[in-house]
Amino acid sequence: MEQSAPVFDVKQLEKLRVLEDEKDPHVVVDLARGFLSRSPERMGQMRKLLAAGDAARLANESHGLASSSGMFGMMRVRQLCKALENLVREQGLAGAGELLDEVEREFTRARPLLVAELGLQD
Repeated sequence: MEQSAPVFDVKQLEKLRVLEDEKDPHVVVDLARGFLSRSPERMGQMRKLLAAGDAARLANESHGLASSSGMFGMMRVRQLCKALENLVREQGLAGAGELLDEVEREFTRARPLLVAELGLQD
């Protein structure tokens, strides 16, 4: 897979910061915590869907993870999830396991960058 997307892009977080104001100055941090806590479960669910041969739901989960990953600057995760979604929708499950492996590896690489950028405790 072409690795043209950066592992992490802080500009995506800057776009989210427009949601913050005096009443809710930590909304991005709160959203990121939820994303970080749910994503491993989501990838586990994707593994189960792959094992069950459920291409349609795997494509939907891949689409959702692509969207949320991009929102939090995990651009390579986003790119790989989109590739997984397209593969499964267009060609079926052959090769999906390898792409899901890459998604998990890139999430593991990007996670500490997001954590550090937001000053979260890991």
